[in-house]
Amino acid sequence: MSPEAAPKPAGRGAAPLAPDQGLLAANLASLGARFPELAALVSGAEYPGGYPPLEPFLAAKGSPSARLGALALHSAYDPGLEAARLAAALPAAADTVLVLGFGLGYAAEAALAAGLERVLVAEAEPGFLRAALALRDLRALLADERLGFVAGGRGEGLLCALEASGARRIGWLRLAAAEAASPEWYEVARAAAERFSAKESINENTLRRFGRLWVRNLAKNLPLVGRLPGTALLEGRFAGLPALVLAAGPSLDEVLPRLRDLRERCLLVCVDTALRSLLRAGVEPDFLVVVDPQYWNWRHLEGLRSPGSILVSESAAWPAVFRFEARAAFLGGSLFPLGRAIERAVGAKGELGAGGSVATSAWDLARLLGAAPLYMAGLDLSFPAGATHARASLFEQRALAAGRRLGPSESAQAAALLSAEPRGAPDNSGGLVRTDKRMTLYAWWFESRLARPASPATRTLSARGLAIPGMPLTDLEAILALPPRRAELDARLAAAAELAAGYARESGAAARAEAGRAALLADLGRIEATAFGAEALAREAGAALAAGAHAGDAVVARALDRLAAADAELLGNESRDVAGFLLPPMDELLGRRPRDLRESLAQSEALYHSVADSARYHLEALA
Repeated sequence: MSPEAAPKPAGRGAAPLAPDQGLLAANLASLGARFPELAALVSGAEYPGGYPPLEPFLAAKGSPSARLGALALHSAYDPGLEAARLAAALPAAADTVLVLGFGLGYAAEAALAAGLERVLVAEAEPGFLRAALALRDLRALLADERLGFVAGGRGEGLLCALEASGARRIGWLRLAAAEAASPEWYEVARAAAERFSAKESINENTLRRFGRLWVRNLAKNLPLVGRLPGTALLEGRFAGLPALVLAAGPSLDEVLPRLRDLRERCLLVCVDTALRSLLRAGVEPDFLVVVDPQYWNWRHLEGLRSPGSILVSESAAWPAVFRFEARAAFLGGSLFPLGRAIERAVGAKGELGAGGSVATSAWDLARLLGAAPLYMAGLDLSFPAGATHARASLFEQRALAAGRRLGPSESAQAAALLSAEPRGAPDNSGGLVRTDKRMTLYAWWFESRLARPASPATRTLSARGLAIPGMPLTDLEAILALPPRRAELDARLAAAAELAAGYARESGAAARAEAGRAALLADLGRIEATAFGAEALAREAGAALAAGAHAGDAVVARALDRLAAADAELLGNESRDVAGFLLPPMDELLGRRPRDLRESLAQSEALYHSVADSARYHLEALA
């Protein structure tokens, strides 16, 4: 650390605190044991130029504190107590705490002490982190496996870190002084985290609307999990060949007149909503991707046939999807616990990315196939010229058919344009286009995948589509300049169809699927009985406390022991994730953190009731 960047005297009557190089070395060693690259970065970092001076001092209670420029970084009385009070206000349902600004580590320590599953620190300046490590003994904190870091770089890196961490519900602890020192970095980081939280919120709302539908569809489709092969068998089988992924955005209409020529040069991967447009152009896709479980999504295929296409779907799809006339069918790995439970019995199907749109799954299928480069057509994620879908899509045709004098089709179009927080954003040609919150989340999914080193080069044909970093614009002529490859493509497609036929003949997975179903029924029956009994125990213990009993009284102590045994049994059941699937969001179910044992028992009673109800619903669907 250069002399001019060293922490300044505390002033204001507080006892100043000098950096300790021994502490710095010990903390760096602890950091390096888990994050060697981060430790090397921090070790060589200078205190950031233009940053407010760090003024460390001893707080009134004797622990290190500091000011950052004119702002207090932590309490001048008791920084640890201040952080503990902030952590106590975190949502009960949060599984991850995002700490914006490391400070001297108090916020991260308090979040871990509160029992959070993981704590992720976002710190703009590695040099500031180095200065902090010379002021407190943080070895225990840095060694905690629940702690992670995003330091320096671009604030968007927080998105990848949150995604990789397994976080679902985020609580926030923010250091105002740190944010004021690097406002632009923290603004970007905060926006990235808010996008992640919005995705999780959408997932929860989707589960609330469709969770029971997914369970019913899966229960009906379970025999297919044994009969159909997984997409894992297709991995890399189209390596060295380009692919064109066809979504149903308005710009698809610009591609359709040249689709026959494009088919000669590219593997065609089509989303369900675009199939009608392709068939009207006289072209069958090579792969057809269908993942949405709703009846209305099946309507995109109803009345159509594509016997030359290979269907790729998910075991929660509307059951009629699997009666669609296609050359062969493959299943991507289930996104849902019930499907995954059966796949454990028959063997993994393979993962297909799911970013909320079928286009994300179609891109990920093309990636899994090994195709490269990838070209995206109809991926507008916007409303160019006010349009919502390609002209032949069911969405567009339904709007036109439903139009009338007092309710023209333009009314439906306007509703679509205004239904999900519309906003302007840069397009691929340098202008602005109207998009919405939902589609920007899909764009973020593509952006995060394309940032991965192993992702195939991907280009878009949509000049008026929403700009996605990592997906540059190209034109049809660039693809038409590629050499014809249809003979080779057809040979590989025939081999893929034979894989599916061979799996159905020889796998023996159908018997394993039925055995898995029987085991699942037994597990869920035990879960229902245990959760139902635990609900009654929690209710009785809560009533005893309300009547004046104490935690040490025999009736309460006995109930707590039996609840601990019930918890162990539930957590040890292999099908616990299946029973937990239909639970409402934890913040809705639990509310704030309990203040006493009585509130804790009331929350437990509600949780056991929901677990028993979910297990019962699965049992009825499977039976």
